[in-house]
Amino acid sequence: MKSEAYWAKRMELLNESLLDKGVPFTKAMNKEYRKAQISIQTDVNNFYQRFADNNGIVSLSAAKQVLKAGELKEFKWTVEDYIARGKENAIDQRWMKELENASIRVRVTRLESIQLQMKQHVEELSVKRLSGTTELLGNVYKDGYYRSIFELEKGIGIGASFSKVDKRQLEAILSAPWAPDGSNFSSRIWTDRVRLNGELRNIFAQGLIRGDTSKQMIQQLQDRMGVSEKAATRLILTESAYFAGQSRLAGYKELGVEEYRFTATLDNKTSAKCQDMDGKVFAIVDAVVNVNYPPLHAHCRSTTIPHYDDNIKARVARDEEGKTETIPEDINYKEWAEKYAPEATETVSVDTPSKQAPETPLPTIEIPGGPTKDIPIPEKSIYTLEPEKWYDETGKTAPPLINLSKMDLPKLQPDIPRKLGNIDLSKPDIVRNYVKDAEQAIRNAPEEHAIALTKEGEVIHVKGDKASVDITKIKPPEVLKKSIVTHNHPTVDGEPGGSFSRDDVLAFIKNGIKELRAVDSGSTYILKKSAPINLSTDEINRLLDKAEDSYLALLTIEQALTGYDEKHLTMEQLVMLLESLQYTKE
Repeated sequence: MKSEAYWAKRMELLNESLLDKGVPFTKAMNKEYRKAQISIQTDVNNFYQRFADNNGIVSLSAAKQVLKAGELKEFKWTVEDYIARGKENAIDQRWMKELENASIRVRVTRLESIQLQMKQHVEELSVKRLSGTTELLGNVYKDGYYRSIFELEKGIGIGASFSKVDKRQLEAILSAPWAPDGSNFSSRIWTDRVRLNGELRNIFAQGLIRGDTSKQMIQQLQDRMGVSEKAATRLILTESAYFAGQSRLAGYKELGVEEYRFTATLDNKTSAKCQDMDGKVFAIVDAVVNVNYPPLHAHCRSTTIPHYDDNIKARVARDEEGKTETIPEDINYKEWAEKYAPEATETVSVDTPSKQAPETPLPTIEIPGGPTKDIPIPEKSIYTLEPEKWYDETGKTAPPLINLSKMDLPKLQPDIPRKLGNIDLSKPDIVRNYVKDAEQAIRNAPEEHAIALTKEGEVIHVKGDKASVDITKIKPPEVLKKSIVTHNHPTVDGEPGGSFSRDDVLAFIKNGIKELRAVDSGSTYILKKSAPINLSTDEINRLLDKAEDSYLALLTIEQALTGYDEKHLTMEQLVMLLESLQYTKE
């Protein structure tokens, strides 16, 4: 019988080879997303070139105008082309029906035409995602199953009979839900498709209402496509790990293995959860994903090996003459497959799962009809404004108190502290409202801005770049002690900026800031301390390293499938290591 070291090496190599199958497909899908983004960019540019006014803006009223005869004719040519491509690529028949209905309409608005074009790109992308993911996961499972059988038979030296995986079985395995939320990969893809369609519609309509230029519109649409692209990558990695593990488990059951030993890849990236499970033996019938069978968490690299004690069943394969077959030690997989499982090397061919996501799109803004609930209406500021000049570019003078939302932030020079005025710290309601007003002004800014309310009541602003803002530009350094500082984290590649960075935490502790706040496109993060924290930079960094390791160990499969904020999870662990630290997310 082979040693545990032998099994560990063989099964770890097998697991890595199965997980690596997703890499080429991920790269291919990234290219498909780029193609879709380019197509949408082209359509939006054409839309603006045809319908924009002299200022390069397309108003909502202009977008609602009905296409003229020539424009309608071109639109129908486009739709007919979409229908032809849909037939070739097996696009959802419900969308095909919508295209056919559009092709015979006699009244189509400009807005409807561009929305249909964007939806077509999403539909084509979703079909490629689903068909490609189905084929990938089918290959992961099928290859993993047969290679597991091969490794087991080669390891024990006996050829045992085993079931073959046919198309019907594979489709049933792939369609079975396994994640905590009861969804499978196909329903996730189609749900993302519906959400993406609805949000692109909203972004475009809101942009028209705001009077966005084509460049601004395209950037927002591409940012949202970037969010979907990252979600697609997470899904591929997590689902691949699951089906790799299930194929191995099926191999164990086929050859009568009754127990398995959990084997973690032990290095500095191994989660505490996997370290704790390493070496433990479980019955095959008790294997539960996310409990005692991998994957235990997102990005899990752990595997299992067969545990042979006295429980191996003598299921020996015999040929037609009843002779026992022995598997030679030097046989390779190709030779084994040709003799015992010719179908193992055949290309996976499974039908794409049916569309299970609801077809009702997410709520979109009302067009037209006045203000909508999807577009925030800025509250009237309570602060005094100078009618003409709100700040001195040198930062030397300032009016009583500037409302940041009235400043032309893009035109400000970076790294120049500007005094915005003074605020009465004895009135918490005024302070709270001013801070929230300032945060609303910078929340979606493309570069970082910081606003400090010093213990003396001075309000100071400094602008940074897309990656950071240096609050130490506020001089002298003692000014920051016991201050309230808020700043923004810009959206990056379509993802919200997230919670506090390592530099944020260091600045908070080293400068003695009373309250540090951060905002991104959707959330507000707050950091306080109940007592002074006297730690060196190295000590803080070590705690942050430990916090990062802790969150990775606790990261769930559901979080990997739906997305997560690494910095937020790190902060949640950091407050458990530093009792005087207080962290909240709103």
